[in-house]
Amino acid sequence: MKSIFKCTLLIGLIWQHTAIGQSVIRAYPDSLVAPINENLTPGVFFCPKTSAASTDFKNNGIRQNNIRTNAIENALNNASNLTNCLSLLAAMETELQSLSLKCNKLIFIFEKMPLWLSSSADGNPVTGIGGYYVFNTKPPANWNNWQTAVDSITSKIVNQFKIPNAYFEIWNEPDLGSWSGTTFEYFTLYKRTFDRIKSANPSAKVGGPTVNFWANNLNWQPPYGYISNAKADSSLISQLLDSAVVWNKIPDFISWHNFNISYQEFGNAANYIQNKLLALSLPNIPLIVSEWNAPSAVRDTRLATSYMIKAQLELSKTIIENNSIAAWQDFNPSTTEFHQDYGLLTYGAIHKPAYNGLLLSEKSSGTTCKMNSSVPYDGISSVINDTLSVLISNYCPPPFVEALNNTLYQGKINIKQLDSAGYLDIAGKNALHLDSIYKGLITIQNSNAMQIAINNSIKIYQHYDSIETSPRQFMLNIDGYTGNYSGQSFIVDSTHNNMQFKYDSLLVAGDTQSSAISKILSNQNINYSTIAVNGGQYSFSLQPNAVCLLKINIPGINSITKNDLHKNSFTIYPNPGSEQLTIVFSSQETKNEQIQFYNSIGDLIKTVDTKRYSTAIDVSELPIGIYFIQLKNDIQQDQKFIKQ
Repeated sequence: MKSIFKCTLLIGLIWQHTAIGQSVIRAYPDSLVAPINENLTPGVFFCPKTSAASTDFKNNGIRQNNIRTNAIENALNNASNLTNCLSLLAAMETELQSLSLKCNKLIFIFEKMPLWLSSSADGNPVTGIGGYYVFNTKPPANWNNWQTAVDSITSKIVNQFKIPNAYFEIWNEPDLGSWSGTTFEYFTLYKRTFDRIKSANPSAKVGGPTVNFWANNLNWQPPYGYISNAKADSSLISQLLDSAVVWNKIPDFISWHNFNISYQEFGNAANYIQNKLLALSLPNIPLIVSEWNAPSAVRDTRLATSYMIKAQLELSKTIIENNSIAAWQDFNPSTTEFHQDYGLLTYGAIHKPAYNGLLLSEKSSGTTCKMNSSVPYDGISSVINDTLSVLISNYCPPPFVEALNNTLYQGKINIKQLDSAGYLDIAGKNALHLDSIYKGLITIQNSNAMQIAINNSIKIYQHYDSIETSPRQFMLNIDGYTGNYSGQSFIVDSTHNNMQFKYDSLLVAGDTQSSAISKILSNQNINYSTIAVNGGQYSFSLQPNAVCLLKINIPGINSITKNDLHKNSFTIYPNPGSEQLTIVFSSQETKNEQIQFYNSIGDLIKTVDTKRYSTAIDVSELPIGIYFIQLKNDIQQDQKFIKQ
């Protein structure tokens, strides 16, 4: 659990601001796309440090798409033998059963070799990994004893506790030092652990390799930026899939972690793994980002609040099935309550602004509907029970950081290549040359892919430069609805629903850390204001990196349900597909029709005009993911298409 972002120094840079006009966003409540993506109700790595944080989680009434727990690691490493380990696990039975009912997937981790099983007795701490000792990183002294422990633990959880949604990860971040055995020994660990989990219960789900970054190998990390297929072929994920085919031990899911500010990595990873599965003739194995968060330089800053929603929206555009934020609560106490630790809650159980932003995301439900704008924005709209919900993240990263990430991923290059070409000086921590290009102070040609990507990123820089430091004005237009409606506005910004602001204010007023925490914990409810929508329009303003949820009551808006969307007036094949998609209409009547492709959050991605009852469409340029195909003249029908 550690950020590998190589450009942290750039995040703190402040750039010149240029004002822009109002951003108009149009929502289409009658143009339904898909059920709200479950990535918008993220999972969480639940390892509370205090009873207050534990109680908060168990009583919050939220069903998570997954919960990740370190229960196995706790039992293994607080025991001195298997009998003791199973007793400790038995003491957690009720809690684990409760967690199982609260989520779709309950993820357990076989990690951290205990002293009583390890081949090493070295009790020296591992540098850079808190709570790990050398013996934790080694293979077992006796493989049969390890396998017996795995079998017994799995049987207790799945067969005795009767937890049907148990998922088991084999090890945790072996690429960052938690495994110091050889690669051969790691694969031996994987095979033997896989076999004994399946032996205990064939229905139990097994996966991994749970690397800190999806393209990491046990022995190296790639440079920051786009990961080519050639580089990814050497990753532990790729090696594991190759080996799994040979062993005939196909993982039930693939999982990894992410602690970078470049949300583009989600698509890069999903695309590579999907193509790898195709090349190996494997099925669509579920992909899980089982730990993610902003890098440490961003956590507990205003940027963290908007980034969490931005990342969820980007995750929803991919084939990644689940995500889990690390972690529920800060791991370590401090004299400073907000100290850029991993938690959604502080050590004192205060809700961080980023968590309150996620609570707004959790309030979005129902069916996604179309939404668009002529200017860049990050948001999603949905409809349920006479209510239109509109979630907006006013994501305002430092312009240079966003432009740099766009350059890297559009140009399919990494940061070392920019350094070699003279645009950056990594060793000298100098980005002035590239920054001057983005600002328009220096011009370069468009003679190669790198230069094209740099020049195309200038507009990205300009956009974020224009919104970074001043409130942004929005106008919401509700297409097809011109009446007057009431609603609620939930905002998380620098002062609203911001317990960090409240905590700091209490300290200024003379409270101690303890008394401030006590006052805040008595009421951490999300507040809202009542709004009036006139003529189907609503204007509002958001601070940089604020998150807003509008819930607008429109009688009759739920008269169209998702069940109405499948009348099979057209069929598509092949599905899944990768190069060409054929659409055949049930009627052979020739008429003008526009075929529209939407992603899972309602963005229009591609249109094709046709007069034929059968049309072949090139889809090779579409990113791998899930799309919904509609006809412009019949918005009540759609077909789900999986691009491989």
